[in-house]
Amino acid sequence: MGLECELKYIDVDLDGVSRRLEAAGARSLGRYFESNLVFDRPDRSLMAAGTLLRLRSRQGEAVLTVKRPSSKDAGSALKVREELETVVGDFDVMRASLEALGFSVAFAYEKVREKWKHLGCTVCLDHLPFGDYVEIEGSEETVPVCAGALELEQAVTTKASYHALNLEYRAACGLDPDESFVFSDIERAGLLDEMGKV
Repeated sequence: MGLECELKYIDVDLDGVSRRLEAAGARSLGRYFESNLVFDRPDRSLMAAGTLLRLRSRQGEAVLTVKRPSSKDAGSALKVREELETVVGDFDVMRASLEALGFSVAFAYEKVREKWKHLGCTVCLDHLPFGDYVEIEGSEETVPVCAGALELEQAVTTKASYHALNLEYRAACGLDPDESFVFSDIERAGLLDEMGKV
């Protein structure tokens, strides 16, 4: 398995970061809407083991991902996970295949992601139903350099997953627990319209 090494930056001005990336000559990989389904066994044993099994739809493409803890995470300032990821031919068939194997959807989530390449890192500007985040994926050396160049060195960082951040947000706002975090139909339609998808 490959290693994914990343850090999230909380409550960031995404427009400002986007402008700084463009001004610095970073390479844009586009902006798109993502729908994600996270699967688990009925006993939630994947989550208990820290393993993620996810089927994602983005730009008409289906992507299957498995992530699990890495021994290298403990001593790292970044979140380090082992990762396998591949494009699959048909989202609905892949979902049915996972369900036929005994997995079921544990929760769903959506986000708008603007993706860039800069200073040896992948920079993702993520708009979620509960907030805005920047996620920088790279190495122990490149992530702080990239964050500094984007004026994020003073921002609050976290190694938490979006799943955990959603639950924290809901608890802080006095909302009922809900593992899923998706946009309302009106919000989703507005976002897709803004991106010229409808």
